Amino acid sequence: MIQSHGQQIPTDPAGPGPGEHRAERERRPRAWREYGTLLMAIVGLTLSLSTFLAAALR
Repeated sequence: MIQSHGQQIPTDPAGPGPGEHRAERERRPRAWREYGTLLMAIVGLTLSLSTFLAAALR
């Protein structure tokens, strides 16, 4: 999922001058999106692990 997002997002070659400035400006939302996906993955893994442990210890 992260790789597909990485392939979709880069539009830097479209504008060399303003592209760099735009990349700096759009750096936060992209980072937040990546962190969100990462956080969701971590939460999912933790939940599955906790349920698995609960089932195993029962």
